[in-house]
Amino acid sequence: MKSKIIGILNVTPDSFSDGGKFDSLDNALNHLKKMIAEGVDGIDVGAESTRPKATPIGTEEEWKRLEKILPAVISEVKKSAKKIKISIDSYHFETIKKAYEVGVDVINDVSGLSDEKIVNFIAEKNIETILMHNLQVPAIPNMVINRNLNLINEILKWGRGKISYLESKNVKKSQLIFDPGIGFNKDALQSIRILKNIENFRVLELPIYVGHSKKSFLEAIDFSDYEEGLDRAEKTLIISQYLIKKNVDYLRIHDVEKHLALLKSS
Repeated sequence: MKSKIIGILNVTPDSFSDGGKFDSLDNALNHLKKMIAEGVDGIDVGAESTRPKATPIGTEEEWKRLEKILPAVISEVKKSAKKIKISIDSYHFETIKKAYEVGVDVINDVSGLSDEKIVNFIAEKNIETILMHNLQVPAIPNMVINRNLNLINEILKWGRGKISYLESKNVKKSQLIFDPGIGFNKDALQSIRILKNIENFRVLELPIYVGHSKKSFLEAIDFSDYEEGLDRAEKTLIISQYLIKKNVDYLRIHDVEKHLALLKSS
């Protein structure tokens, strides 16, 4: 099975790559239509930036940003002949509940399902959910996994423990997708190590989801075998090509058209 491309739709004023570009209804819908026309497999909608040093917002402000845009996004996606899943990128229970009620298909909780209310909700409703490794939300700069520990083993230990806990709360393993959390409580070298060892996470027996697009860790990778002056979008494509060859199930990215062209050529 080829990797699925998940297009990012940030309706935020302060996301690191596209903050302020799509936080109006017209701009969000125009970008959505473009991604649908390009052939995207899924859309991940977020209204709060989780980049380091971002200002946290509460449920009220988050939903204020979503309440007009999200239903319109869902309506537009339903018009498509292709089955496109919509995920909500949130760790606030009330936002997740409202998003599900208006028709979202997937929960993308970057806190690693730390709120028991969310856990109980996804169990009750049998909602497909991305389980992302993370130690702290909002992110605290310089708070990373102990560099003296075996990084992959630590993430796997966390993943096994979390899956066991979720199953005890009646969440089915078949509902879950695993995201190792590139950049979340990991420094650049740790994020690179995760990518180099991405196949190790197959032992969890869950689909693998990677969100690496345009993140700062890319600046620490040696791209000297390629042309000089690559920007983060170009570096993202190179990493995506590697992940596609590793049969990673889902790639969460900004540039849909270029990634789908990459898939066709792979």
